[in-house]
Amino acid sequence: MNNVPETEEATMNSQTCWGIRVLAATAIAFLALSSTAFGADAWDKDGWKKKFDGARSAEGTTLIQYDAQPNYANWGGVTNYFQKNYGVRVPPDMKGSGATLTALLREQNNTVADVAYYNALVAMEAGERGVHQSYKPVGWEKIPATCKDPDGLWFCVHQGVIAFVVNTEALKKANVPVPKCWKDLLDPQMKGLVAYDDPTLQGTAMDAIFAANLAMGGTTTDFKPGLEYLKKLDPNILRYSRDTSYNPSLRGEIGVWLHADGSGYKMKWEDKGPIEVVIPCEGTISVPLAMGMVKWSKRPELAKAYLDWLLSPEAQGIWADSYWLPILTEYMTDAAKLRMKPLYGSYDLIKPVSIGEKRKLIGDYRNAWRDQVRRKE
Repeated sequence: MNNVPETEEATMNSQTCWGIRVLAATAIAFLALSSTAFGADAWDKDGWKKKFDGARSAEGTTLIQYDAQPNYANWGGVTNYFQKNYGVRVPPDMKGSGATLTALLREQNNTVADVAYYNALVAMEAGERGVHQSYKPVGWEKIPATCKDPDGLWFCVHQGVIAFVVNTEALKKANVPVPKCWKDLLDPQMKGLVAYDDPTLQGTAMDAIFAANLAMGGTTTDFKPGLEYLKKLDPNILRYSRDTSYNPSLRGEIGVWLHADGSGYKMKWEDKGPIEVVIPCEGTISVPLAMGMVKWSKRPELAKAYLDWLLSPEAQGIWADSYWLPILTEYMTDAAKLRMKPLYGSYDLIKPVSIGEKRKLIGDYRNAWRDQVRRKE
């Protein structure tokens, strides 16, 4: 497991407080859903609990998930809930999608991981490269066909949208207006105020550069417009972080972070930061996130029970109240819909692109970015 960065203690303190609020909100949401969503296709919690209890008795009270960053998609709240209610700990893990796949390919049978979380692009690659085993969790049939492997090697659990996560105080101090469009980020006034994470390591950053390519007129077979845009943007980039830029963005070290909208809404509503979310005027894309069961899991039955639970109304409801669209949209809450409103732009600007189409382009695009954009430090 990667070393936890120096901000992790603050992250966990913030996440614990937020987790408590989310748990309360989720409980209320479950009561509201009980007369509708829990109908003929209701989650069989008693059946699941019997399966889970048997797995916990046989395999222990710790489960290892690679890429379980507490402040990303509220994994801290999700895993805290799981431990509090079911007695199994899923420790934080700060790997991104790319680092997770690299670790599994290197470690193989020596890995400690039982399950892994990724950007769906990387999950698809992980399935192809043989680091997963097939498992179709309870609720599998409800997942859209475009967001799962037909053999059960990976499946989506929620989605976000690439956006500008804007620290308005940082821009105000710099006397710079809030950007509305991708082209606004090229303004020399934005120098040192923009950041996105390293797309060779972080899956959401891969989607961010893909979104930039489509916005600049690129296609699923041509990334040159995006690459030229990113070269022009480079002088304004503060850094390409190997880890998540969540806390630096919240603190105002970064004015505009190219990331998923849910991170921005969480900063705004739960961390009470001076944050707004902008959907850029030229368009953007959605970010599906996925799970896979590790081929060499030492706790396979516990892993299966956990993956089942991630599609339950409990876990899906937590993600809804954490500003991520649950893959089972019946568990989206009205409260979340009211808060997930960008300062500028509209979700009508999302460009539909399949995971498979992105997959064909992203490897060469990512390598070109590495060779022609990333700074040599």
